[in-house]
Amino acid sequence: MDDASITSGRGHREKIPSAKLKEQAGAAVSNIDKSKPVDNKIFLPVYIVHRDPKLEAEQEELKKNYDHSKTGPNGEKHDFYTLGHHVETKEKRFYVRARRDPQTLYFHAAEAPPYHARLSDEQHPQCQIDKLRNCFSKDMLSKTGEWGHYTTKANVFAREGQFFWEAKIISQAPPGREPPKASLASFQEADRTSTNRGGLRVGFARREAAYGEPLGNSGYSYAVATRSGFGRSYGVVRFNSDIQHIQDGEDFDDLSPGDVVGLMITLPPLEVHKKVVEGTFNPADYPHLECGPAQPSRNKRQKTSKSGKQSTSGKSKTKEREDSVKPQATTETDPLRAALRAQLQPAAGNAHTIPSDHEIIRDRNPFVLRGQTYFECPDYTPHNDLCRPSAGTKTKTQNPETGKSYDLTTETHPQHELPHLRTLPGSKIEVWVNGKYHGVVARHLFAFLPPASFIEIGNKTSLKEGAVDDGQLGYYPALSHFTGGAVECKFDGPWWCGFERDVGGLDRGGCRPIGERYREQIVEDFVCDVVDEIYLERLNGSEEYMRRSVLSKEGGVV
Repeated sequence: MDDASITSGRGHREKIPSAKLKEQAGAAVSNIDKSKPVDNKIFLPVYIVHRDPKLEAEQEELKKNYDHSKTGPNGEKHDFYTLGHHVETKEKRFYVRARRDPQTLYFHAAEAPPYHARLSDEQHPQCQIDKLRNCFSKDMLSKTGEWGHYTTKANVFAREGQFFWEAKIISQAPPGREPPKASLASFQEADRTSTNRGGLRVGFARREAAYGEPLGNSGYSYAVATRSGFGRSYGVVRFNSDIQHIQDGEDFDDLSPGDVVGLMITLPPLEVHKKVVEGTFNPADYPHLECGPAQPSRNKRQKTSKSGKQSTSGKSKTKEREDSVKPQATTETDPLRAALRAQLQPAAGNAHTIPSDHEIIRDRNPFVLRGQTYFECPDYTPHNDLCRPSAGTKTKTQNPETGKSYDLTTETHPQHELPHLRTLPGSKIEVWVNGKYHGVVARHLFAFLPPASFIEIGNKTSLKEGAVDDGQLGYYPALSHFTGGAVECKFDGPWWCGFERDVGGLDRGGCRPIGERYREQIVEDFVCDVVDEIYLERLNGSEEYMRRSVLSKEGGVV
């Protein structure tokens, strides 16, 4: 893909899977042997949708209605807007913008303006609830809101490697605690244009993190609170509704408008991640990667099968549900995939690389809402063990050694018998404030590849197995605002403050802006389109399969 087609966004890219590309990519692949059973995880995009000009329309930017402005400490003005009617991700449903190729009649993911890494149009609290007053800046890099603590995610995510982003405080209540027995909402001024209101949390969240909860309220997100009133005494880190101190550093005092928080996430290669979730990871093979937080002894180490399932003793109801996902480790190389990857090499001088060899299964059904096309996708199901401690306490899995629910901060490790409680070796989140390094927010982040994440079968999905990766699992930059808190995000350089590359004796020269993932995600999605379409055409013996099927359904000329 050339740079021009990438920077214009998925919705405007010209490099969609063409017949010539498919011919080149599939040149070394023989026809699929239909006598062999199809992998029970594979979902083929066989939806046959009638032709409609709306399906082929370019994605439009959401309408923005001016709501109010805030003025920063240096006189900078921040305008906030409410978003027009649009689809929002909700429980068990995940939405992606889409567009139909008028030539092949296949559907592809499409981006809407503004075309850069930013806060998501769909992954945020409900804008239609007027009391929440969810407001964004025009460039979708700033956010504020009222009534409660809600979470918003970015449109980019990290799966492996090291990435950085910054958050600048626009509005926050003054340092210190509110009077005893008085809530912040009742104590602070009501003027929404003020910059002395609210509170904020910033960090990273997985797909399963709930939008109606603050960041750091469960095991699916990690956060730092920029104002707590007692940060030095109890800590500024928020994880699983717990208050913790920063590791290997110091907690910072309550921040004020204009202060900048920088966050860096480090994740191991997907090759290591896959071994962890498949139950084949051996710490001795990766001595440079720190494992933990628990260190199981050789004599008491819990047995882990390659399928990632625990022994049958002591199962809870949630474990029985997880077993129904039936995860299977795949160690054999698929000749079809190997042949496709051999052909899909980056062009000379192209800085982008082909994504790692990882199976992506997408269940996406297109529909039109108010002239805009979307994919509706099944979303991942939160596991009770990782939900906030007060949720589903009776169904949380019990540790057979203690008789209590597993402690997410001390009793998890990469070789845990429960896949969703396995941690990633060498993973961590670090924090900077105004360019000064403060330490580690969290180590040993939870794995997110299946079966650590899974989709509940039977809820409007065509998947035959729930332990699948749709290509959008990962850790997303995220923020929570409370009662008027406002924040501006920066996902690409140049940074406001940046980070120290060699603090603590570690070289962070390979760290990249998380915004670079915007372009990479377009490439990854493009590759998935090529693989899915070639597979479908070879399986049905026709390169015109989709077009013929649509025209035949409409009674047109085939």
